[in-house]
Amino acid sequence: MTKIPIREEIIELARKLATPVDFEQLEKEGVIEKKGAWYKVKDFKSLPVHAYDQIRSVKNDSNGNCLVQFPKSWKRAQQLYRRMTGKEFDE
Repeated sequence: MTKIPIREEIIELARKLATPVDFEQLEKEGVIEKKGAWYKVKDFKSLPVHAYDQIRSVKNDSNGNCLVQFPKSWKRAQQLYRRMTGKEFDE
């Protein structure tokens, strides 16, 4: 049986999805590497939870590396957060 998420769980998910990913910092730390419109993930365990939850697409390149895509904008998730809480999203 599928569990219906409670309001607090939906708000928490909206908060995670509304938090922008700091690609520059993750690249500096060596967690990801930019590959065109994709990112090569070197260490999934080092990805912040909110970034992991935002992975939109996954594929392997010709060398077997795992490439991921993230959303281009966090505005819709921030709007959902605002509608559900009545507050502006603030990291």
